[in-house]
Amino acid sequence: MNKEAILIRMKEIAEEIIKEGADVNKLEQEANELRTKLKAIEERERILKEAQNINNGTGNVIDSINKTEEREDKYSTLEYRKAFREYLKTGVVSEELRANATTMTTDIGVVIPTTIMNEVVQKMKASGQIWERIRKTAFKGGIKIPTASVKPVATWQAENTLADKQKKTINTYIEFGYYKLQCRIATSLESDTVSLDVYEKTIAADIAEAMIIAIEKAVISGTGSGMPKGIINHTSEIPAEQQITMASADMGKWDKWKKNVFAKIPLAYEGKGLFIMSKATFEGYIDGMVDNNGQPIARTNYGITGAPVRRFGGYDVLVVEPDYLPNYDTANADDVFAIFVDLNEYVFNSNMQMTMKRYFDEDTDEWIDKATLIGDGKLRDANGVLLIKKGA
Repeated sequence: MNKEAILIRMKEIAEEIIKEGADVNKLEQEANELRTKLKAIEERERILKEAQNINNGTGNVIDSINKTEEREDKYSTLEYRKAFREYLKTGVVSEELRANATTMTTDIGVVIPTTIMNEVVQKMKASGQIWERIRKTAFKGGIKIPTASVKPVATWQAENTLADKQKKTINTYIEFGYYKLQCRIATSLESDTVSLDVYEKTIAADIAEAMIIAIEKAVISGTGSGMPKGIINHTSEIPAEQQITMASADMGKWDKWKKNVFAKIPLAYEGKGLFIMSKATFEGYIDGMVDNNGQPIARTNYGITGAPVRRFGGYDVLVVEPDYLPNYDTANADDVFAIFVDLNEYVFNSNMQMTMKRYFDEDTDEWIDKATLIGDGKLRDANGVLLIKKGA
């Protein structure tokens, strides 16, 4: 497939992906493969052009070993990284940053170097219990992704008869917007007294810590207005019978959990999800629960690493801070205190490219570094989710 054919097909994919019945995963995979092929073709064209220039005597002469290095990723060059550090130190936009910036409006700032962004992503993967489990995409904002509401059904047919044609109807969509996630950090290391590598790792650690908390909170309880829509706020998409209220008197009773919660998990979603609740809720009400025969239903095991592994009724339990989900004791009536969900069904959409702006806070007399990420998130499939609320 040549370059022109690839570009035509990629345009077709962009049109097909929003059509009714589109296989989004398959189209996304094909698009990624085409991007890889296109990248290889463009690289080959560049090499051939350079070779032709040399043969024609029109090649560039390298007159200095200090000449600025040209790379495919302009944000990973040593020159850009050093200029970025100088920007955070002085607030001055150098020629390197100005030449490489895709947008240079005063409220956006400059793009964070790829080396720092890669470090941020790695740290987020390592520290984010929720982040590492959700699905990440990079669709263009505003695109509607169809959600299948009915699956085709296979039927047995007598000889010489045909099954009725079934159309996989699509009547719901998820659409991603452009929301700004910002964190403000103050670096404790002087940029002129530490190495570039140490400075970048410090910046990455500060950004990752702030971003991961904000994103994970939004995944759980985001309002959907100016931020991603959290799981507990998909009440119109989650079936009403799967929004369960647990009375205080029933919290420690396995038969009530079995009937009111576990029995409500759809068969198609069994074995795929996990429970999310605060540590105080698990330790105070769930851990140590036994059935009528005295057999343990919930327990905490400790592996060879010493990290606790929590289980409840055969499912993993992910404990979170009370500002993610409230403790049962402190929750108000009708508040969601626990969730059952397959986190892979939650989609966070972002190109994961951050910008950084430095400004002076007149109120505190401090220089502030503000990192901004564009993204959005929603549940792709809410049919396997259970919201467990506090009752009287």
